[in-house]
Amino acid sequence: MEIRQLQYFVAIVREGGFSQAARKLHIGQPALSKQIRALEHELGVELLVRVPEGIRPTEAGQRLDEMSHFLLNYVDDIGPAVRKAASELLGTVTIGLSPSLVPALAEYLSARFAAEHPKLRIEIVEALPMFLSEWLDLGRLDVGIFTRSPQTGEKPRLNVVDIALDEMLLVAAKGALPSDLGDAVEANDIRSFRLALTPGFRYLVQHRLGLDETSHSLGLEIDSIHAIRDLAVRGEYLSVLPFTFIRDDLSAGLLDAVAFTPRLNRHLVAATRAGRRPAAAVTAIVDVARARLAELAH
Repeated sequence: MEIRQLQYFVAIVREGGFSQAARKLHIGQPALSKQIRALEHELGVELLVRVPEGIRPTEAGQRLDEMSHFLLNYVDDIGPAVRKAASELLGTVTIGLSPSLVPALAEYLSARFAAEHPKLRIEIVEALPMFLSEWLDLGRLDVGIFTRSPQTGEKPRLNVVDIALDEMLLVAAKGALPSDLGDAVEANDIRSFRLALTPGFRYLVQHRLGLDETSHSLGLEIDSIHAIRDLAVRGEYLSVLPFTFIRDDLSAGLLDAVAFTPRLNRHLVAATRAGRRPAAAVTAIVDVARARLAELAH
């Protein structure tokens, strides 16, 4: 028994005759009759009888007509249901975020996808970029979002795409910035400041602003952006931190900040494991993260 035979049978019952159904189906009447005879032969019953008004179903035909309507409606729903399933985001996606991006993205991504795609579960892992890259390579993460570094481009087993620019600012406790800085600070000005920097941001400042690489030239180095933020809030050190990380502290009046001239940006990237196409959920997460970071930058 074929779906096509059931469609032909239902059309004959609905139109009340073979010729009318053949016109409706755009097939020849002999071919239509042949399919119905084959269907009757397979089921071993007579399905249609001729009456003065045309064609009507037998009792067996009426039962087949009822069941065929149910089945054909189900068949019609298959295409939309499959397409919907392909576009529906579900399962679990593990996202690796560098600590500097957790305040800007972690809660936002979790809340956004919980509201719009309740069948998708998001797990967030916070770690330094070098660990995120390694875990991506090992398949422990589905996607990582972090600051691009020279080492990022040396990972042939990762697909890396730029997603945003994030402005770096000279920050200090409220009222602790030197009064003569004005609206911007130049590279050489920061040599005289009491600074605390992460290794990654130290590298960024040195190379983007053309400073020498002697470690003592830029003050204290601490491998924790949260510890550096606390030192800055307490007024013990100045630092260079990304806007996305300190924006809430700026709004709350805990920190002051001034921009660099020329502008100093870090490049944020999304990385996935090379050699396989990212799942639809991963692509959606990267797109939402890109839009969110662009919104914050604006």
